[in-house]
Amino acid sequence: MSIPKEPRQQMINIMYLVLTALLALNVSAEILNAFRLLKKGIDNSNASIQQKIEGTMKSFQEKVAKENRGQEYLAAAEQARKLSADFSAYLDGLDQKLVDAVGIDPEKGDLKRADDQDTPTRLFVDEGLGSELEQKINEYRDAYVKLFKDPKDQQDIAGAMPLKLDSIPANSNKKDWKTYMFFQMPAQAVRTLLSKFKNDNISTEAIIVSRLHDKVGEVTIIYDKFQPAVIPNSTYLLQGEKFEAKIYLAASSSMARPTISVGGRVLPLDANGMATYTATASGTGKQSISGNITATSTTGKKESFNFTQEYTVATRPDHVPVVSADKMNVFYIGVENPITASITGIRDDQVSVNISGGGGTARKSSGPGQYVVTVTTPGKANVNLSGKSKDGSPVNGSKEFRVKYIPDPIPELGGKSGGALKTGEMKAQVGMAAILKDFDFDARFTVEGFEMTLAERGQDLMTCNNSGSKFGGQCQGLIDRAKVGSIYYFDNIKAKGPDGRSRKLPSISFKII
Repeated sequence: MSIPKEPRQQMINIMYLVLTALLALNVSAEILNAFRLLKKGIDNSNASIQQKIEGTMKSFQEKVAKENRGQEYLAAAEQARKLSADFSAYLDGLDQKLVDAVGIDPEKGDLKRADDQDTPTRLFVDEGLGSELEQKINEYRDAYVKLFKDPKDQQDIAGAMPLKLDSIPANSNKKDWKTYMFFQMPAQAVRTLLSKFKNDNISTEAIIVSRLHDKVGEVTIIYDKFQPAVIPNSTYLLQGEKFEAKIYLAASSSMARPTISVGGRVLPLDANGMATYTATASGTGKQSISGNITATSTTGKKESFNFTQEYTVATRPDHVPVVSADKMNVFYIGVENPITASITGIRDDQVSVNISGGGGTARKSSGPGQYVVTVTTPGKANVNLSGKSKDGSPVNGSKEFRVKYIPDPIPELGGKSGGALKTGEMKAQVGMAAILKDFDFDARFTVEGFEMTLAERGQDLMTCNNSGSKFGGQCQGLIDRAKVGSIYYFDNIKAKGPDGRSRKLPSISFKII
């Protein structure tokens, strides 16, 4: 029997080899009980591995959804899970056939004859269940390998899979695999062997899902979005002047996600990787905006491009109500939203400003025409202006704004939202932070708590619940255990912002290197 390199698999295989060797000397009650204990340990190990796979799949799905790529790898991972479930169900069926044939002692709740060697021999050697199992193992190995398209990946995964057929030793007198594995083996030993095959199968599933998860970052950037672009020579013309514009097809990538900034402010991107810049026109005459776009080329190199766009601002006619948001064209709940509101040609102290909708209120700020708006209900709100012209006639105006909750922050540890940390870096961390990036308002979030799981090689998963942002109690103890190869999973992260709402943030994970 070949011994895999993974510590958990090494332990299971070595223990099974030792117990099988002892069977050749004597089928004692103590040895049969050892097989029972080994089977129980394998079943517990299977449950732990399944829990780890669930966590990886959750991260997999979130990564594909966030980056909008790697769907083919996620589909392959889901197919691997189905193959694993089918083969595990087949092994459970073999185990049930054996239990039914041997019988259960109702008083002990165990096999009537755990040392029964004739029934396993009849079922697996004489009636062919052993040959069927041998064929199934080869079929599922081939199915797992075909989940990978690259021949090198196929070769690597074939060598890494714990699920395989053990070769018959040269000095064995057994003629074939089924005889070597099942002839005159006690029923309890065969049940343990079936559990071991199930463990090999689930471990293979874990390896495949993990490797497919890692492949998402290897997807080539493809320019898949196209849009006509028109750049005029001027956006303000007099009658008789010529209008000139450059027209071309612009290509972008929904996967590349460039960084676009104007006047030092980074702009948010839409689903197509495009940004929209808005600003309140001030002054008159020619104006301009300048910015920079940084993107990753198809070769993986980051490149920057500067741009400048000119436009013309004309003087407004008298008595026009004007409302503009000083930061963003939306009101956020929980923060003060500054606006500038005025009616041209009417003194500031003769203009009345109020809010309707969104549970909003407006109060005067320090400068002329400056107000602070606070809102409490998502939806829409109107900023209403009213005043009187020099002849006493009323002048009214209104502008609609969207009212939204502050966006969710990103959980971070040591300034990172996942990836790799060195042992010393992890041990130096004092807690979790919730950071709101690329947001114009000074909105701070407080971490209320989270669940942390530590996965160490050869050990069962260790989970703790932490209250607040700083590590404490059991969670601090798990942080202090950080060593190379360990993986920390942070789930159920809760944070509260200035709007008083408690939010569940996405899970993050770190591998210690």
